[in-house]
Amino acid sequence: MSHARIEEVSDSDSDPSEGRLSELSDSDFDEREILKARPSQVAKPRDAPQAQQQQQALLDPTLVPSGDGTNFQPTTDDAKYRDFQCLYPVYFDKNRSRAEGRRVGKELAVENPMAREIVNACGRLRLETLFEPTKLHPKDWSNPGRVKVRVKGGDNANVQSSMFLHLHLEE
Repeated sequence: MSHARIEEVSDSDSDPSEGRLSELSDSDFDEREILKARPSQVAKPRDAPQAQQQQQALLDPTLVPSGDGTNFQPTTDDAKYRDFQCLYPVYFDKNRSRAEGRRVGKELAVENPMAREIVNACGRLRLETLFEPTKLHPKDWSNPGRVKVRVKGGDNANVQSSMFLHLHLEE
């Protein structure tokens, strides 16, 4: 670990990196000479598309496979999911207070929940679910992911309310 130290410097000390501008010539700034001195950093054109695909896969969380081997595709029509109930991992976090976003009791909450775990729990309950890995809760921006579940109507006739859903997801 480095330790910063303060040194006293007087104005009379000269800076060794400074020189006289009158001593510089135009050839010192010739771009061709500077470019010749640099090592070649040009990538091979056939490797560029593959590198771009790998970079895109790292940046796009929708391309990350889940633990059970399924891939989630982004939605094209958000209107179909407008009446779904949103669930964020912070709602079930044991380390958070109610003011910090937790919505279930401490006895039902878990340590550091992930959105993927909520999706898996909804899958086990056979609920109509939408996973949005890029969405964030404003009070939990470091844990990405949002799960949307249909509460009213649809195939989820056994879900009476959002609180019923919160309680049954933790069981």
